[in-house]
Amino acid sequence: MAPTGQVLHDLARVLVARGHEVGVIASRRSYDGGGRYPAVEDVDGVHVRRLRAFGFGRRGLGRVADYASFMAGAVFEALVRQPRPDVVLSLTTPPYIALVGRALARWRRTAQVQWIMDLYPDALLAHGLLSEGWLLAALRRLSRWQLAGADLVLALGPFMEQAVGRYAAAARRLTSVPLWGGGESVQPEAAGRLRAEGGWGKGDLVLMYSGNMGLGHRFGEFFEAARQLGPEGPVWAFAGSGPRRAEVESFVSARSGARVQLLDYVPRERLPASLASADVHLVSLRRAWQGLIVPSKLQGVFAVGRPVIFVGPESNEIAYWIKESGGGWVVPEDDVAGLIRAVDQARDVAERVRRGQAALAYAREHFDRQKNCEAIARLIESAAQRAARAGSVESAPVS
Repeated sequence: MAPTGQVLHDLARVLVARGHEVGVIASRRSYDGGGRYPAVEDVDGVHVRRLRAFGFGRRGLGRVADYASFMAGAVFEALVRQPRPDVVLSLTTPPYIALVGRALARWRRTAQVQWIMDLYPDALLAHGLLSEGWLLAALRRLSRWQLAGADLVLALGPFMEQAVGRYAAAARRLTSVPLWGGGESVQPEAAGRLRAEGGWGKGDLVLMYSGNMGLGHRFGEFFEAARQLGPEGPVWAFAGSGPRRAEVESFVSARSGARVQLLDYVPRERLPASLASADVHLVSLRRAWQGLIVPSKLQGVFAVGRPVIFVGPESNEIAYWIKESGGGWVVPEDDVAGLIRAVDQARDVAERVRRGQAALAYAREHFDRQKNCEAIARLIESAAQRAARAGSVESAPVS
């Protein structure tokens, strides 16, 4: 369910197709902490080993306990039970899981690759869970230490790459490759059925927020614009879940008069049709989170030829990609009037089509799943080759 797990699955399949043996250590718990998956499973040629972990959910101390229990199991699984790999690749959920990857790389004298999806501890600072002080300084030093000597540190875009550079100065290589859209062709009939299921008429303008409702996203501007435009305005559909779903639920239950719907996640195989069922998509980012995350919504939306209205600051990948492609609108934070103007422009079918076609062309060039997975695979192979030639992975100094 989690976007990070989906893109890791895509990469793993490409690595298998290139002749590599791939194993993944994950949790038996689902993204929301509820459901369970099999302990051992082969998926598309990838051997998946899933560990037991607490299932308190995605909030507060329960989330910390879930992460801690998984980390403990991952240490034993990676360092004791698993055979020696040529490369160990770590993501960033749970935070600092790369410490396990670094330990494995040093213990087994193998290559270390870190794929940054969220930048810690800066994300904790942005969320207000940390403040300047000795703890933040200690965590920053820990972040530098876990990346020191890494053969490859991979970011999601140029702004994130710049932010990661503060911690990866002692890494052997730092670069970025964007994530990607689904890549599947969309059948108009499937999108039409979903519009009918949602009760959306042919003349309705449907604005959709699809995916994770995370801590780094903004919703206030959407809520206020929906309230001002009222029952005669567009449909505002929020599909997904995450830490801030409760805010959307509260707005829906407040009966503001706006045409707002709250939808669940859809299975990945239905995602392209779900994205194509909307006319325009909504993406947002809080200023404090620039360079720390790169919402993956835009890539999937562009891949089905739909334009995006983005609310947020400009020094980030989303704003840059929209402006470079012409595939949507960029609206500053707190500019509800600007958001309403963008919505008014989006009512023009020809304008939507023009921007949607620009988005699709940009996705084919920059967000192609196969091409970007192949690029990452080549980077990983090069990292493994460098480590093999060196004969060992030497510790790098920590600044």
